[in-house]
Amino acid sequence: MRSKSCLILENYRPNFDANKCKTILLLDVILYLSVASALFVYLPLILVLVYDPAGAIFIGDLIPTAYFVFPIRLIVILFHGYLILVVHLVMISLGNAAWVYLWYITPIYTKELRIGRGNHKMEDTLRNPKNIRHIFRCLQVLHANIFCVLGLVILVCNASFMLTSIYCNFVLIRYWDELQGFSKMQFLNWSVIFVWSWQFILEFGRYISSKGGKVLASWKGNKWGSMRENRVMERFHRSCKPIVLAYGNHFVIGRLSILRYFRGITRGTFRALLTTKK
Repeated sequence: MRSKSCLILENYRPNFDANKCKTILLLDVILYLSVASALFVYLPLILVLVYDPAGAIFIGDLIPTAYFVFPIRLIVILFHGYLILVVHLVMISLGNAAWVYLWYITPIYTKELRIGRGNHKMEDTLRNPKNIRHIFRCLQVLHANIFCVLGLVILVCNASFMLTSIYCNFVLIRYWDELQGFSKMQFLNWSVIFVWSWQFILEFGRYISSKGGKVLASWKGNKWGSMRENRVMERFHRSCKPIVLAYGNHFVIGRLSILRYFRGITRGTFRALLTTKK
């Protein structure tokens, strides 16, 4: 039995070739970059762990020096190495799964369902009233179910990425002269990766929010072929809300999310510096 996705491609995009699609190739590049970014965060942390397992951020700091012999040192390294590896694998898996999901639904939602565009890649039958209502509701239900879990992850990541960036900036500015070269490189690496990787996510969310509003606006006032369809689409349009990256109504990525993110990092860094001013 053939899958529904194959039937949709045959009905609405019969000439599609996944091996030559530039969009899919770009997705592959993004997934490889996300894995590389995680490795750039993971490897320096492992090197720090091996070099100094009794550091302040490891449990080895709680063990007296007299008892911190080689077997205990090895156990601490293995414990933290395993914990850090699991955390990074979970982050990579969730992040890449979210990218694949968003990468495939975004063109359908922001481009193919928008009326009045001249560069649609799918057949025009996709945009008749019945199909538009059915596809939009399917996307809405799918997105709501996925973001019951993924929305909480985005909320936690937004807070943790901001706090980590503030911490790295504070340490680099306040203790620059006291840090070793390897520590400086590590904090700089973390600061750049955390700030700009999350900024990319926020920009993607802003794009979906902005284009989603234009999709619904393109339905308003459009002639759907009959008086009955016009009335049905008018009622359907009033019942629709743009699909956005959000966790309920508590955290919604919109047009100003990037500015709020950088403003939070800047304010947090300067407040930490002023609070600990010598």
